[in-house]
Amino acid sequence: METSKKICKNGSITLPKQIRAEAGMFPGNAVNISTSADGTVTIKPSAPCCRFCGTVENVIVADNVVICRKCTEKLLAKVDVTND
Repeated sequence: METSKKICKNGSITLPKQIRAEAGMFPGNAVNISTSADGTVTIKPSAPCCRFCGTVENVIVADNVVICRKCTEKLLAKVDVTND
């Protein structure tokens, strides 16, 4: 996804929700920001965080989706209930 945003008077910029979600970024999570010689700015999560709840604790990557143990257990419980 690509979008255009204005830089605020104080120098900040808001990342659209869809872009944050696609990148696995959640409010309160730390990010790394870097620049290249060509002026490209890159923003990446500084630690992998769960796609569903945003925690950085006990996370794994499954098929390019970062998920924590608690959310995995919740999903599995729902799958078990629907299969009965």
